[in-house]
Amino acid sequence: MKDKRNIYISTPIYYASGKPHLGHAYTTILADVIKKYHELIGDNVLFITGMDEHGQKIVDVSNKANLEPKKFVDEISEDFKKLWSSLDISYDIFVRTSEQKHKKYVQNVFSKLIKEDNIYLSNWKGWYCPQCEENYSKSKIVIDEHKNHKCQFGHSLVLKNEPSYFLKISKFAKWIEQYIKTHKEFIYPKTRENEVINSFLKNEINDLSVSRINLNWGIDIKEDPKHTVYVWIDALLSYLSFLTDKQFNDYWMDQNSQIIHLMSKEIIKFHCVYWPIILKMLDFKIPTNIISHGWIISDNQKMSKSLGNVIDPLEYITKYGSDSLRFFLIRNSYIENDSIINNELFINIFNNDLANNYGNLINRSLNIIKKFSDGKVPELAKNDLKNSEVVSFLNASINKIIKLIQENKTKDIIDEVLNISDYANKYIEQTKPWELAKQNNIKEIKTFVFNLANLVRVCTFFLQPILTKGTKEVIRQFNFNKQQLNFENINDYLILNDHKISNESYPIYLRIKKD
Repeated sequence: MKDKRNIYISTPIYYASGKPHLGHAYTTILADVIKKYHELIGDNVLFITGMDEHGQKIVDVSNKANLEPKKFVDEISEDFKKLWSSLDISYDIFVRTSEQKHKKYVQNVFSKLIKEDNIYLSNWKGWYCPQCEENYSKSKIVIDEHKNHKCQFGHSLVLKNEPSYFLKISKFAKWIEQYIKTHKEFIYPKTRENEVINSFLKNEINDLSVSRINLNWGIDIKEDPKHTVYVWIDALLSYLSFLTDKQFNDYWMDQNSQIIHLMSKEIIKFHCVYWPIILKMLDFKIPTNIISHGWIISDNQKMSKSLGNVIDPLEYITKYGSDSLRFFLIRNSYIENDSIINNELFINIFNNDLANNYGNLINRSLNIIKKFSDGKVPELAKNDLKNSEVVSFLNASINKIIKLIQENKTKDIIDEVLNISDYANKYIEQTKPWELAKQNNIKEIKTFVFNLANLVRVCTFFLQPILTKGTKEVIRQFNFNKQQLNFENINDYLILNDHKISNESYPIYLRIKKD
């Protein structure tokens, strides 16, 4: 049905300064769902996530915890891994920037850029945010009512004056601006592209300070060991440092591969300006898509560790299950805008879309097939499918979903799949199999049950990347086999001819009662 592609997908390399929160979960679930959808339609996918473990902030928080930095980041790394396991996140590579393999890679790249005169030694003076690990120009500094210098997130800035290595960003400023303008698929959504151009590239672009001194927890520069590589450069290079030569050639450098970075909107400057410039200096391929989503907002505030209002995803997983959280964050979260989470909204979406729509369809369909077709999908001939409204609807829906998968539009995919489920529920109400049974209309019942089973099959097939646990139970209760849920056979509706469902069944997604 389509040519296979190699797809590289990454989340940001999360900063190991604290336990994972709902924002981390959203980005990682989004990446995992995109991965699983591409795999569903036959693409080869390499999914990378992991931990950014260096910098002064790590030293500070580990000191507060009375731990050595390495011990501290070891524990935080395990917290992230446990959460990803509980959410059925299927990453292929988990990177940790404290590993020796990464250190050697960063040092070699840094040496190469020095040798090719893309990095030089000078002096840096200005305001620095220890929380964001970022230098701030005068135009970006917020001065509060007490004349304290703050970053855009309200963190206190410190004034620094020290020797530093600089990356020649200014040399490539015109190139990156032109690249963004001529590669419309590079930054999504469009509002982020406008922000990068208007906020970062229309002002004077200064070279970037890419080293720190007197920092023992980081990667030292081989040519000048008293300097440590700036944590953001350290982190960005982890997208490449853990790849084998074959993975690098197949998933990054191949002209037909697709490279997708996913992240929250506050870090687009690093990924949309600095990162492509570094890749340009190295003569490496530029990522195909930077997908920068909005924030998850709690009580009309961005969630952040510094504000102390983060939500632990395990609270939702423990109370409602991992499927529910995966579904909610894809269904209710917007790439373009910020998204709200609260308990009432969570329950409403679960009840309306999972319990009342898809869950209800599964329960009704199983009961109908048992009651009106002796637990078996009737056998139809190819001619019986001609001019079938249901088949035409399914074919059109499948084509739409495939296109949305290729465009990585996960929320739209859910909308389309739920539309199939909604169609199937209405199909039951309109056809009224109980009335057909009273009339002994065997032919109509056979066609109806056949169509209903295929509506469930297609719907379930395309919900697998999101509902990783529930769809397995649906597959068990319907007794679907691998051939029936193979992408190459998804519009072969006759594959369900004479198919026997399981005798055992029970509701999978029950309505949540509001307290």
